[in-house]
Amino acid sequence: ECPNCRQQNPPGSRFCNNCGHKLGDAGQLTTDSGEPISKSDLQSLIPEGFAAKLQSARASQAMVGERRIVTMLFCDVTGSTAAAQKLDPEEWAEVMNQVFEHMIVPVSKYEGTVARLMGDAILAFFGAPVAHEDDPQRAILAGLDIAAAIQSFKENVTRHWELDIDVRVGINTGLVMVGQVGTDLQMEYTAMGDAINVAARMEQTAEPGTVQISQETYEHVAPLFDFEDLGQVAIKGKEDPIHTYRPLRRKHKPGRLRGIEGLVSPMIGRSAELETLVNALKKLETGASGIVCLIGEAGLGKSRLIREAAATVGGQNINEQSPVAWHETAALSYESARPYALFQRLLRHLWGIAPSDQAHVIREKIARDRTEDAGEQEIFQILLGAEVGQGAAGREGETYKRDLYRAIENLAVEESAKKPVVLVFDDLHWADPASVALVIHLMKMTDRLPMLLLCSMRPDRDAPGWQVKQAAENSYPHRFDEVTLNALTVDDTNTLVDNLLDVCDMPPEPRQRILEKTDGNPFFVEEVVRTLIDRELIVRETNGNETRWKAVQEIDAADIPGNLQSLLIARIDRLDKAARRTLQLASVIGRSFYFRVLEAIQGSTLPAVIDLDSELITLQRKELIRQAAYLPEPEYIFRHALAQEAAYSTILLRQRQLFHRLTGNAIEEIFAERLDEFCAILAYHFSRAEDPRVIR
Repeated sequence: ECPNCRQQNPPGSRFCNNCGHKLGDAGQLTTDSGEPISKSDLQSLIPEGFAAKLQSARASQAMVGERRIVTMLFCDVTGSTAAAQKLDPEEWAEVMNQVFEHMIVPVSKYEGTVARLMGDAILAFFGAPVAHEDDPQRAILAGLDIAAAIQSFKENVTRHWELDIDVRVGINTGLVMVGQVGTDLQMEYTAMGDAINVAARMEQTAEPGTVQISQETYEHVAPLFDFEDLGQVAIKGKEDPIHTYRPLRRKHKPGRLRGIEGLVSPMIGRSAELETLVNALKKLETGASGIVCLIGEAGLGKSRLIREAAATVGGQNINEQSPVAWHETAALSYESARPYALFQRLLRHLWGIAPSDQAHVIREKIARDRTEDAGEQEIFQILLGAEVGQGAAGREGETYKRDLYRAIENLAVEESAKKPVVLVFDDLHWADPASVALVIHLMKMTDRLPMLLLCSMRPDRDAPGWQVKQAAENSYPHRFDEVTLNALTVDDTNTLVDNLLDVCDMPPEPRQRILEKTDGNPFFVEEVVRTLIDRELIVRETNGNETRWKAVQEIDAADIPGNLQSLLIARIDRLDKAARRTLQLASVIGRSFYFRVLEAIQGSTLPAVIDLDSELITLQRKELIRQAAYLPEPEYIFRHALAQEAAYSTILLRQRQLFHRLTGNAIEEIFAERLDEFCAILAYHFSRAEDPRVIR
């Protein structure tokens, strides 16, 4: 019997057939036939860059045990039992090793963690131990890649062994407890919780050759993929069935993940920033080139500002009559190790190449544009993965780089000869180094072509994309403008809430809760408002011809929205071990915290060699906290209340109790002469610690 879900399993089972929970000592990794699988072979399937991230996660103790929102992917082989009976164990081991490779490579490509091999199946996590802002999207892309890759392999299996096998993939997103149960990065990392049972059920009920996802995952990715609605699926142990979907493919023109359907607001508090962009566009129309770097934290409205600027020259309706040609591309977080990924996306946009286009279609579309230069056709075919012929093999390294740069320059000259060109490079903080170098190379063309380079990025000084801002600032100051987005003011945030909720009957107290949680971040405001609506904490009421929104419950009842939590935890995961632990301990103390209190509880939980001053400086540089006061006590505050809640949410419940008790004890000792001031705070910490003193 599985201790996690109580499912009965066949004698000798190593993993639960229902939820995947490990039933006993894993021992040597094997196939169903008992043949050993080489761990070194499996490790070789993990990209070097991601392997380093996993090693860092182990070193930072991110795998010790945490509460996480994780997207879980189960994938198994259908027909494996019958197939194994027909083959010699060695032959079956050969088949399964190849199947595992087809499963593991796509997972690793999108930086998921293969947690377990289960005979003829794998379990993978997206969001633990390394979190990304778009883990549900990555999991679906991996699932679609697995289903596609296995099709050609199926033909080989049928031809060589006359076997009929396939795969099915199930995906769910939810809260679990994750932690390391061994030492191997791939195989000994497990999750516990109801969400993993749902993921297993998604896989068990999926049709062979398809991916099936839960409603919870669907809500995170709905605008990005084409789906088939599969209706309700009954889940063992759950009263209500779960709505499920089958992702079919990436949308050629994906929708926006941000924003609330049906609720809109004019852009608030960005008039000066918009004026800078519009002025740059007006200058471009007269032939004056420029380079603009748009810098701001996630959610402050960079993409919205770009859309508003585009609207002044035609927006989505830019055509032959528009004063400029507008070409836009964006870096993707899971393509940061793919050379020239940013320009691959730009050229696909320019030539109308869809993600599903086959190689011969790509070649045709390239040839239609580059009719007179076969050499350039080949260069772009290589870039877009559609190369043919002997010449392609010889184009490597510096030779190919030189030829590609020249081809891009020629393309820029031709495009700008028609009309002034705007090149938008969004999310440059995720750009690969090769793309960054090419963007910087293009800057010199602003001195001789009517061209505006609009580069948007977060203030991540460690990212390769930051070099774009530095190069523009240092080498092209005569053409450079910097636009920095800051948080909205209190008045602007209030206006945004009113605009989103139209006529809003909201008392000052719940409105203040929204302001405290979001700290002037427009995206945070939208997501918190969305959560309040979804959980019916604010509701729409109709009285005659007037509709109003009204707060009906305490706003504190709302948790962090799932996509915000992923965004914030992804930032926290990039910290080293000491800084990460310092942030978690500070989150227990509260939104604001005194240095001496943090020092006291840190000394009880971390080695004495940790330099707290240094870690706090690191957290300030990462813009997670700021110093609020120097006197009479050094005091710090989380820049966003949601960041504090995100850090706190990762701590296991039993650890929270200990940390709250240590915090209460530290406050009692440090402020022994001022306990009256801290009565409420002490009561809070000791109650969270389940300390009997709060009853006295």
